[in-house]
Amino acid sequence: MLRLPDLADPRYLDEIGWFLYHERYERPQFGGSYDDERRQYSRLFLDEVLGYCGQDLQWLADKTVVSVGCGCTGDLTAWPAAVKIAVDPLLYAYQKLDMLLDDIGGTSRTVHLAMSVEDLPLLDECANLVVCRNALDHMQDPAKALHQMWRILKADGRLFLSVDIGGFPTPDEPTVFSVNSLLALLLQEQFEIVKHTGDEVPHSGWRPCSMRILAWKKPQAGLALDKDEILQAYMTRLGEDA
Repeated sequence: MLRLPDLADPRYLDEIGWFLYHERYERPQFGGSYDDERRQYSRLFLDEVLGYCGQDLQWLADKTVVSVGCGCTGDLTAWPAAVKIAVDPLLYAYQKLDMLLDDIGGTSRTVHLAMSVEDLPLLDECANLVVCRNALDHMQDPAKALHQMWRILKADGRLFLSVDIGGFPTPDEPTVFSVNSLLALLLQEQFEIVKHTGDEVPHSGWRPCSMRILAWKKPQAGLALDKDEILQAYMTRLGEDA
């Protein structure tokens, strides 16, 4: 059952309050409505990710893309992917605040999952691309989150991360990364780092810098079921019931 967050908790108040503040008061880069600004950011994010992947728009036509920790920014609203899934534990609150963004005409509809990535119900190897922009440091257990991203990626799937570096923990950004700790965590969670850049403009102005990382999934043995074994057990039950 979906529940609204306790806004007496600074972690949730700071997260939701930031978006509310920017919706009402602060749109310095593009002006116009908050919806217009978020659509433009979605286009910029799309260009950035495709550039890192070395692909064009057509590449997305038959792809499944999952955005982890999407907030109410409408990360995927401009993306022409076949399937778009947005995951964030606060999406139900953003829906009730009428802050979710409609997809741009001619693109598929984003499916919103109001839950933590640690509890993601998606099947193994269902996504071609997972993107996580300014969200990993907002998570209490980024290692578990990365494991779930690894799990849902196809064998040739790609992970794109945009993560702030340095600073100090806050209620809504409890995890602080260094360049080395972030790269080490990715290797620990069975990702191969294809490319990364540092000294990018941080998402949070008080952080020193931000990193962009493109990684591939390393193969690893997963859970398997034996069809013959299950069928034999079932046939045995039929015999017992006869």
